[in-house]
Amino acid sequence: MNKIRNLLFIVFFAICSTSLVIVAEEEVIEEEVKGPSNPQELLEIVRQGKFADSEEQKDRESRFNAEKGKQTTLLANAKATRARLERIAAQLEKTFEANEALLVVAEAQLKDRLGSLTEIFGHLAGTATEARNIFEQSITAAQFGKDREEFLTGIAVKMGEGIRLPSISELERLWFELQREINASGEVVMFTSDVIATDGSVQETEVVRVGNFNAVTDGQYLAYAASRGMYEELPAQPAGRYTSTTSEVFDEDAFPVQFAIDPTGPQGGSYLANLISMPGFFGRVQNGGIIGYIIIIVGLGGVGLFVVRIQSLMTVRTSVASQIASSSINEDNPLGRVLKIAEDNPKADTETLELKMAEQILAERPPIEGLNWLIKLISVVAPLGGLFGTIVGMIETFSMITLFGTGDPKTMASGISIALSTTWLGLMVAIPLTFMYAIVHNISKGILGTIEEQSTGMAAERAEGK
Repeated sequence: MNKIRNLLFIVFFAICSTSLVIVAEEEVIEEEVKGPSNPQELLEIVRQGKFADSEEQKDRESRFNAEKGKQTTLLANAKATRARLERIAAQLEKTFEANEALLVVAEAQLKDRLGSLTEIFGHLAGTATEARNIFEQSITAAQFGKDREEFLTGIAVKMGEGIRLPSISELERLWFELQREINASGEVVMFTSDVIATDGSVQETEVVRVGNFNAVTDGQYLAYAASRGMYEELPAQPAGRYTSTTSEVFDEDAFPVQFAIDPTGPQGGSYLANLISMPGFFGRVQNGGIIGYIIIIVGLGGVGLFVVRIQSLMTVRTSVASQIASSSINEDNPLGRVLKIAEDNPKADTETLELKMAEQILAERPPIEGLNWLIKLISVVAPLGGLFGTIVGMIETFSMITLFGTGDPKTMASGISIALSTTWLGLMVAIPLTFMYAIVHNISKGILGTIEEQSTGMAAERAEGK
């Protein structure tokens, strides 16, 4: 018994402590709870708490019973509503079946009454759809506007339904739009239209449309941007001999004029539209990759060396020619330095003089021939660099074939582009540098030949004098 009493005191003390903490947190002051002084008071407190719990449970039970009655009522109402809706659904289903039967009869009657008009509706719908598809991409759309496309879409939908007759005005407009496009294919018309510039800005400018093939402004061909319903400038234009005549078509008095049109594609202008995807010179250089850039840099170095050598050799040749024409010996040129040997050795015999002058000629040869060998080396190495790039490109091509197969040619395009571009760059560098080497070699050889000729003549004069 003492242990039970002690446990009851501990439980009661814990409950009181928890209650006091909660009251302190909420800052609500309740009347002070007096602890029991004996087991009888503790028993009374427990009995009162049990009684309060019993009362609360009774209240909850009564509320539940009350709500249960309401739920029963709501369930009954829902069942009644469902039954009513099921009756309505059954009635509507009967009405639908009856209307469907009437519709079958009405459609049969409509088909009998239309007769051959059904085929006409099909032809009209097909014609309108085909015309709309053509007009959406036609170069005349920027001039005639989007209204005709909307009209053709509407009449195609109407004829596709097959339950409404087209009006006379609609048929006449369809005829008009088709005839207007046919007439436009043979017209050269100038009008004002919005044009999208290459920087994205929109400018209003004069445009000349040549049939349904091409449209031009002053100096530029245009393409039709169907998404925006306007003309746009091509990022890349054809050669100057074609664009130079675009200005003449604006002058009515200048007709007839020579003018280039692009009739490719269903509406013309396909070549011009694809022109922007064709790489130019710098695009091909970029396709060559790092090997292409190395070939270009080496080639430019060879050209620069050629220019330096030409200037040096022309200076030397001019000085040698001046020495030949002069009666005095000047040591600022190779010939003068060779002739100076004869002047400095007046008593030398002919054989010794020839040897001394030959020695001086050998000393003059390296500056004259200079770096000609390097130009020749570059002309030989450049195509080898192109061949190296070709091998790299083919390795990449076969790697793509191994990974993705040959189904898509685009996967092999990069490797083939490297192979061909580097070969092209190598030959482009090697061919002109070969001619450059031949030029500097012949000039150097000519200068040395002149020096040897003059030195031999000097030796011959010395021999005759003796």
